[in-house]
Amino acid sequence: MAKNITKKLRKSAEQWILDRSTLRRIEERTDVSFSSKWRQVQKYADLICSPLERDFSKASKVLLLDATFTKIKGRDVTIHIAYDTGIGVVDYWIDETENKTAYNYILRRLEEKGYVPICVVSDRHWSLLPKTKERNLPHQYCLFHLLQELRIKLTRSNTAKPQGKNAVLYSRIKWIIKTKDINKLPEKINFFRNKTLPVFQNKQSILKWFWEILPHAVLHLSYKENVANTTGLLENLNGQIKQRIKTFRGVKSENSLYKLLKILFYFRKYK
Repeated sequence: MAKNITKKLRKSAEQWILDRSTLRRIEERTDVSFSSKWRQVQKYADLICSPLERDFSKASKVLLLDATFTKIKGRDVTIHIAYDTGIGVVDYWIDETENKTAYNYILRRLEEKGYVPICVVSDRHWSLLPKTKERNLPHQYCLFHLLQELRIKLTRSNTAKPQGKNAVLYSRIKWIIKTKDINKLPEKINFFRNKTLPVFQNKQSILKWFWEILPHAVLHLSYKENVANTTGLLENLNGQIKQRIKTFRGVKSENSLYKLLKILFYFRKYK
């Protein structure tokens, strides 16, 4: 009997997570009210393991860290996510803002499970940098976010394209940080020193920023393992979370959000 109930709850959870339509449309097809369907899904969430309880034996230990944002009854909340490039989400935490305490808590919980990253990949959010430094964790900065940061410095806009000399500087910095072969890096840096620096002496703040981020922008090239240079995998997941919450028409409590995410991470195909 218990096995049949569990099977029924799993079917409801799978239907909910795999169906991109709203719960009301699921209700129309199944003749089960959306509220009953959601109660079944929540019950199943109590039966499955959390990401932190999964088997880490196949983990790559390349850890992507990022946060995404949503609302609970109109109140802003932040979902902090730790994502291993080999096995997917390994932990998550819901808080009111993106903050150091939340990331520290996630990293500590992973350490207690024996998971120590060989490299962390993230943006340069102020809440993350001190936590990776404290632990002496190699930290690859996300190249997408770095180029976004560079555009803002050159244009004061997140989307505008640099023009004139700024376009040249943007192109040459991008050319270096997107290097794919570590053996070509010295040649590129020498070219930058000899040909670019003399022309852009009036851009000292940007040049200072470039030399500061450079070691973290090309860190992935020094690994034999396949280390990501962006948080793209996690950004895709964040998009799926937002889409699912949208079709779900929001959540009413932190507990509901926790269970929603638990099921999403449990059924999601990472490969």
